Formats: sequence, structure tokens, C-alpha cells
Amino acid sequence: MRTPRIALLAGALVSLLLTGTAHAGTARADSGAAGAPVPTGAKALTHNPLYRTGKLTVPCGRHPDDFASVGAAKKHLTAMMDCMNASWSAQLKKAGLPFEKPKVRFITGPTRVCGEPWGEYVVGLYCTKQRQMVVMIDDYSIQQPADPDILHTLAHEYAHHVQNVTGILPAFWRTRVRTEAQALTYVRRMELQAECLAGAFMASIWASQEYTAEEREALVNAARHNGDEQFEKGKRIHGTGKNQSAWLQRGFDSASPAACNTWTAPASRVA
Repeated sequence: MRTPRIALLAGALVSLLLTGTAHAGTARADSGAAGAPVPTGAKALTHNPLYRTGKLTVPCGRHPDDFASVGAAKKHLTAMMDCMNASWSAQLKKAGLPFEKPKVRFITGPTRVCGEPWGEYVVGLYCTKQRQMVVMIDDYSIQQPADPDILHTLAHEYAHHVQNVTGILPAFWRTRVRTEAQALTYVRRMELQAECLAGAFMASIWASQEYTAEEREALVNAARHNGDEQFEKGKRIHGTGKNQSAWLQRGFDSASPAACNTWTAPASRVA
């Protein structure tokens, strides 16, 4: 579930874009030895090589059935992270782009992350500058670490790492805008793309995890009821429930980043 805490973080992004200081928080754009340099500028958003890599095809091992401890939950979540590393590194290799694993930090209680306090109900965050995934192991994830909703959270935050190493997030940070409305549109394009990329990854491992069609529909339906319109005092930073579910569904249907180019989508699709 999206929370006011996440809204505040995205609100800070809007302020940085408007003041022209967003570049101060950008991660590096590696050139690496694995192929072509990471794209920069507008083409990193609209014509990224990631979009030409086809379907994700690396499966994951079946999740275990016994949990009920912090250690077991951490083991399962680490296995899911390892699968994301394998899947997305293969995808970036096809794009001719260098890959770097994100750092991973597990916490069992609220603490400061990305220089900010941890928000209520938040279960995962990605720190752009540090290239770090931070995952909360709470009571629910101890009991149900293989719940598709938890996988969705991991996949969405990992998608921000994919955006980072492919040059999308650095280009986003460097975007100059004139109005708050423009800034909010860019933030929504970034978040909705992460939602689509999460769907593409989950589609590629859904069968190997023995998840059902009903569980997939429940996940998409939850996104439909989690739009910006649900938060009366929040800024429109993640998109309407209709658009969130639509981009998640696009990812699921295609299992490919090709479906996830939100940067060229009509304004109505990222409202």
C-alpha cells in the first residue's frame, strides 16, 4: 500500500526538480566494459536500449513452504533478490549495458534510511544515490514472505535500481521543469514505469513460484484501489488507481521492458 511517507519522499523529488538541484542526488552513470556507455539525456528515458531486450526469461527456484522466523524470511527474500539480480543482469547484457547489483540492507524495525526516518507501514525503499535496497522484515513478512504482495514490493523497488543503472533515473534527476504540474508528471512516469517493470519481472517467474491466476488478479486489483485519488491530502505522484493497475497489467502481459516506456505515453496514461 502506498503511504503518506512515500508521498512525502516523492514530494521532495518534485521540489528538487523545480529548483534545478535534483542533479545533486543523482547516482553515477557507469560506462563500464560490458558494452555501450549508459545513455544520458532525454534518449535515456524515451529510447533506452532496455526497451529492445525482449522478454525476461530467467526463472526462480520454487519458494519454500516453512517460515516463521527472521532468518527464514531473510533467506527467502535474499533468494528473491538473487533471482532479480540474475534476471535483470541477463536483460542488461542483452542491452549491451553494464550491470551492478544493488546493495541490500534488511531491517527489523524503523530506522533512518536514505537520510530520512522510516515511515509507518513502509516495507521497502530504494536509495538512489547509495544504490541500496532496504527491506523491512516485519511480523507479516516473517509469517508470509512468499506472499505475492511482498514480491511486488521487492520487484517495484528493484525496478528503481534497474532505472538507475540503465541511465533512466540519472536522466530523470537532471530533468529541468518549470511548474509543479510538470514535475509531478515526470515523477508519475518514473513510478508507473517501475510498476510496469515489476510486472514484467513477476510475469517471468510467476509459474516457477506456482502462483495462481487468481493471485495475479488480486495483485492488479489491489493496485486499482491504491491510486493517488485515495489520498486526499497527497500530491498526485504515483498515478490513478486505473493507471497503476494498467501499467502493472502491461508488465504482466508482456513480461518485457518494451511495454514499459512511460516516457512517450500520452498524458492521460500517466495521470
